[in-house]
Amino acid sequence: MDNSRVAPGTDNSVPRPDPAVLSSAARSIWAKTGGQTHWLPLHQHMTDSFHVASRLYDEWLSRQVKERWARWEPEPGLIRRLAVFLAGIHDVGKACPAFVAQSEPLAQKARDAGLSCRVMAELRDDRKHLPHSLVSQAALVTWLTEQEITARTALAISSVIGAHHGRPMKKEQLTDTHRLPNGVGGPEWAEVRAEFITWLTEASGITADLGHLKNWKAPFPLLVEIAGFVVVADWLASNTSLFPLFPKDQDILPAEKQAVRPLFAWGEAAMPAPWEPPTLEESAASFYRSRFGWPESWQPRAIQRVAHDIAREGAVGMLIIEAQMGGGKTEAAFGAAELIAAALGAQGLVVALPTQATANAMFDRLATWLPNQPRKPYEAAAWAITLGHGKAMLQGSYAAMIEEVRQFEAELVRSDQVAVMYDTETDGEPPCNAVAHQWFLGARRRLLANFTVVTIDQILMAALQRKHLALAHIALSGKVVVIDEAHASDDYMNVYLDSALSWLGAYGVPVIVLSATLTTERRNAMLAAYAPQRRREIEELVISEEHYPLITTLPSSSAPIRTCVVPDPNPPRTVSWSWHPTSLDDVVATLTRCLSNGGCALVVRNTVKDAQETARALDTAGLGPVLLNHAGFMSADRAANDHELTELFGPGAGEERPHRQVVVATQVVEQSLDVDFDVLITDLAPMDLLLQRIGRLHRHPRSRPEGLEQAQVLILADDDGSLPTGSSGSHIIYGDHHLLRTAGTLILHGETLALPTDISPLVQKALGHEPLGPVDWQSTLQTAAEEHRKLQDGARHKASTWVLHPYSGRGPGHLGEWIDLANDPKEAQMGATVRDTDPSLEVIVVPLTPDGSAAIRPPWHTADPSVAEVLDVSTLPSDDIAREIATWAVRLPSRIVRWDLDECIAAIASDPRVKRWAWRKHPLLKGELILPMQQETEGGSTLHAEIRVGTRIHTLSYSPERGMEVTTE
Repeated sequence: MDNSRVAPGTDNSVPRPDPAVLSSAARSIWAKTGGQTHWLPLHQHMTDSFHVASRLYDEWLSRQVKERWARWEPEPGLIRRLAVFLAGIHDVGKACPAFVAQSEPLAQKARDAGLSCRVMAELRDDRKHLPHSLVSQAALVTWLTEQEITARTALAISSVIGAHHGRPMKKEQLTDTHRLPNGVGGPEWAEVRAEFITWLTEASGITADLGHLKNWKAPFPLLVEIAGFVVVADWLASNTSLFPLFPKDQDILPAEKQAVRPLFAWGEAAMPAPWEPPTLEESAASFYRSRFGWPESWQPRAIQRVAHDIAREGAVGMLIIEAQMGGGKTEAAFGAAELIAAALGAQGLVVALPTQATANAMFDRLATWLPNQPRKPYEAAAWAITLGHGKAMLQGSYAAMIEEVRQFEAELVRSDQVAVMYDTETDGEPPCNAVAHQWFLGARRRLLANFTVVTIDQILMAALQRKHLALAHIALSGKVVVIDEAHASDDYMNVYLDSALSWLGAYGVPVIVLSATLTTERRNAMLAAYAPQRRREIEELVISEEHYPLITTLPSSSAPIRTCVVPDPNPPRTVSWSWHPTSLDDVVATLTRCLSNGGCALVVRNTVKDAQETARALDTAGLGPVLLNHAGFMSADRAANDHELTELFGPGAGEERPHRQVVVATQVVEQSLDVDFDVLITDLAPMDLLLQRIGRLHRHPRSRPEGLEQAQVLILADDDGSLPTGSSGSHIIYGDHHLLRTAGTLILHGETLALPTDISPLVQKALGHEPLGPVDWQSTLQTAAEEHRKLQDGARHKASTWVLHPYSGRGPGHLGEWIDLANDPKEAQMGATVRDTDPSLEVIVVPLTPDGSAAIRPPWHTADPSVAEVLDVSTLPSDDIAREIATWAVRLPSRIVRWDLDECIAAIASDPRVKRWAWRKHPLLKGELILPMQQETEGGSTLHAEIRVGTRIHTLSYSPERGMEVTTE
């Protein structure tokens, strides 16, 4: 790359902080050190941060955010000047002995300039209690109050820089700056800090604004956003590849180099422009065809057309789309998001899903949609796209995008502030104006990308009291947020979700919620969380349970909340259901009869163990080979299973669709897999999940085998005349309450379901609280309901320990009152979860030869399974091989680790063979638990291992057909 080329277009009229006017004492303070040869003066880091913040505000921050900030400012342009000033001044607290003494040679430089500074050995306690962010805040409070700014306003504004390392300062901590004078420094140090602040006040132009700030009550959401903005500016300005350190003998840059330094850095950073799609006049049909590559003959569905029309009107706060499984909700959401983003000038789009598997699938859909966006690569800087979950680097298309950026990074061209990644050997346009920008790959930064697909955890963590929470809020505050499969969140997760929604509402972030099976209670709870000031209006909403499909619009204005029923023009699809005995012999007999003329059957069990036993019984009876899919497979095998199911039973399956086939699966088949079966046998499950399973039955138009022309569901539960609860595994997973109410609702409804007409009535009755059924049911139902309420209360109470207080229109006075961070690392680790799940343990299974002498690639992943492909464990693997090894991860059954998690970890980690492996040092494998499993026979695909925990011996068996199986002695 030609480093002499820099991004032009900078407004040279912007005041530049001139370090030449600073005193020699101020110029002697260091901000960063590079060993014995290089350093960066504090004044230069302030200058760099100032310039980065200016460019971030003007070119990266979205119109959506800037217009909202403008509504809060007491004087036009004040908030821009304030944000840039705070970014520039955030490290002023480094001008104190407690910080400077960390480098003795550089401390001596300060002494030579007339500043008193003790050696570090005398300041260790001061250093512990005086982080430089605290000294920064204290210095700014002092300076602002000297300018006659009220104490309350001074504390609020200064709390922004006190939080720039992710941990806001409590008001009480400010007293430490008076209690520890040796660490803070005497009057000469205070003069230097004041000199820096005055210097940047003048450079930012905020001096004239001080009168407007005197009694200003800064809206609390604004403080949070500016705090996140300052962190982004600091992180970029701290990147030494963008802003190089100085030689130790240099303390100031020549004017010409000072002028070009921020231009070069901004060009190298290649920060993406906001999405801000243009508003185009086109019909709904033309819109959907162009965005999704539909043929001219295709028309949008009714739900998609209505969503388009609502979004085009603008002023959307929350949009809840409820429609049947496979009803086109994703396309409706993407389309609505674009139209809303065009009206607001949004930064980008966040799509949140329940699981990593569903997020992976959605990422591919997003990447296919993006090239059809109306802005072309030559019109704007490349957008950044990320996949946000712990296994993102293993998702094929995302990993390929990252590799593409690495390969062509040298060919990143910048001209007129346009950054386009392209292959010089290719004449055509790039396939997508979005790249896996390297800077956004970090776990804390991925939400900052324009387009990101995440697990719902990332949204929930915006309501988790944790470090750098403000960064997550500025990342979300300029975007459109889509929450898919919202029904999948449980009571514990909903505590976090509702708090997160309250903050998104405070920032005016448009939220689009998708679900096929949402209860009225959850719909209203999400609306009230987003707009708590409209709670009474929400409570007064009258929505019949028959209103389905349904779109609910909560406007960003004061206009009334609207509901729109979207009738499906197609006739309802009828599905018959009946109880079926849980005995596997009965299941085998039924499937043998049902599939006598061919057909594809899906059997859904609620536990992996039940699924494995069912598959084994069907195979033994000659109904195999059965395809088995559950969460107990290696990641690579699970992905292969999903792909095979889609190929065989998806919408594009033609002659590949088997004449006769049985698939046994767990809940993994409920979400996102677009597959279609002729008959369904399923464990009893809560109504919303049961309907999701039914959504895989007769899903696509095709001819059916004789006897299976009508959709039928057989629900596994022993019908003894009372309310059935299904298998013991079902009880353990879901509890009796929802199972009993689902069973009762089905019985009262009758044996024929009309879809989608009956979806909402069934969900509201089964998952609601109204009395259900005859008198002789009530005792059983009430007992289960009371137990369920206790569990609900326990989950909500547990979540409340770490959840961020929902925003209700009035926030704390300053950021130090916003969150409580635990000082005990163990306590923090316990609280840092947004899912209330049983302990789990993931291991990387590495196959060994039968004698255990060599590690090999899984035989079923090779061209010839009979020939072992030996892997060298004594050397660091290549990135490609390490990435492949990481896909051999599998989650052990919870029954192994529920009570013995630490002991299991210790047993696996202490394997003497693995301790010698160099693999453990590779970044993708470091910290992972590796579980060697030996082949039973040479060339075989079954692996086995033992884990000894106390007096128990867990015998593990793994195969690509069955996944992980465990027996315990």
